[in-house]
Amino acid sequence: MSNADKVIEEIGFYLEKSSLKKSKITKEELIAFIEEKWAEADDEKYNIHQASIYIGRMTNEYIWVKDFDNMMRWLAEDEKHTSSQKHEPYIINYYKGQCCLECGNEEKALEFFNLSYAENPDYIFERAPFCYEFFNKHLENPRDINFKIEDDEPEIDFYIQLEYWEKFFEEEGELCYSFLDEDSEITENATLLQENGIEYLQENQEQILQNMLGELLKIYPELQKAYGYVGDYKKEFMPDLKTIKGFSGLLSPTVFYVTSVVKDDYPYIGFSFNCSWDNEHDLGFMIHKDRVVEIGDAALAFDIYTAENDAQLN
Repeated sequence: MSNADKVIEEIGFYLEKSSLKKSKITKEELIAFIEEKWAEADDEKYNIHQASIYIGRMTNEYIWVKDFDNMMRWLAEDEKHTSSQKHEPYIINYYKGQCCLECGNEEKALEFFNLSYAENPDYIFERAPFCYEFFNKHLENPRDINFKIEDDEPEIDFYIQLEYWEKFFEEEGELCYSFLDEDSEITENATLLQENGIEYLQENQEQILQNMLGELLKIYPELQKAYGYVGDYKKEFMPDLKTIKGFSGLLSPTVFYVTSVVKDDYPYIGFSFNCSWDNEHDLGFMIHKDRVVEIGDAALAFDIYTAENDAQLN
């Protein structure tokens, strides 16, 4: 009987555990654990989708430490996986070239890029700029790559320091935020009423956070039931809590959005948090002043319709 499913699940648990903000797992320990478990799993691992993701993770781990030989060894593991058989050779060779270039081996990168280019001359020029810029310099007839890439959305970010939040979450640094216009698009042109929201947040940051986490604590037992963590998973990712302080090790604020929806001269603001129990969807709040309107996933933070509905009802 194959042991691959069990071993791959163990790798997944360890990776998730290592990503927690309270984790003490080092990079060296992470790499050693996955290497040991990977060797322990039988060849059925090459048919498990999640295993291909872990191959990519290990490839990147060795790229980050510039360990070319081990990176190439994991690229060889990638070729054994059934998912790699779905790709054309020019795609595989491009990927290998990119990995080699990131790892610092330009000679090997050029070798793989040439193989990709020979089969599909356009593909590399549709991929990462640092790759096609490097490769283009080695062509006998270089292409004109001086074209401007238009951004789909302006990168307009602002930052605020919330001292109480930093102390509560034990995280230093300013919090990023953006203003949204009436079409929920990011804008640099904040209205005076939107600016009111920033001022209110700055002055009432402690009460706002306590209210948000207080409402979260009320529904937390139901969330625990919905996610269904048990045993070690529950202990690590969604432990029982008695006070809001327990959230300090499970949550990290990431960004917030000041919407264009205004009531009583103050805008609705949506907050997004990384959370230990759902690293795919994360956690979101929509608030008005210090009142929590709704709690959901991170997408709620920029859900202008939730704000509009609440403004009409209240």
